[in-house]
Amino acid sequence: MGKHAKRRALATVVSTGILLSAVAIMGSMLTAWSNSIFADEQHELNTVYTEGVNKLNEFLVIEHVWFGNKTDIPNKFLNLTMSNVGNNGLNVTRITLDNSIDKTDLIITNGGIVQNDDFSKVIKYNWTSTDPIQVSVTTEKGSIYQTYVMGP
Repeated sequence: MGKHAKRRALATVVSTGILLSAVAIMGSMLTAWSNSIFADEQHELNTVYTEGVNKLNEFLVIEHVWFGNKTDIPNKFLNLTMSNVGNNGLNVTRITLDNSIDKTDLIITNGGIVQNDDFSKVIKYNWTSTDPIQVSVTTEKGSIYQTYVMGP
């Protein structure tokens, strides 16, 4: 009887050791998984915060819009002048002109404006003196600046 009791005690110790090892391994895996999830969430939060701060530091003013219809240029045109009054440089990527007759969506490839500088663009556009034109300027960070103008 003494011999069997010793084996049972040894089996209990081994079983407990195996169970504790399994729990420790699963706990380590769970901790590693939660740390990776937390790191991903923290990175995403930092990215959103940085983009938001950069958008707040970006400020564009549409200063002057003038209309033209010269004889040497067959179409009517519009000259749009913008100024960067924000704390950071910005990049204009799109200008949209829209009225009830005509819509022009212009992709800008070299629209970088440093701080306290301006940018001017001549755009062929069939404007009228009776319809307001919605002028929308989009920056690389996704900020949209709008104004309405009337032809002469």
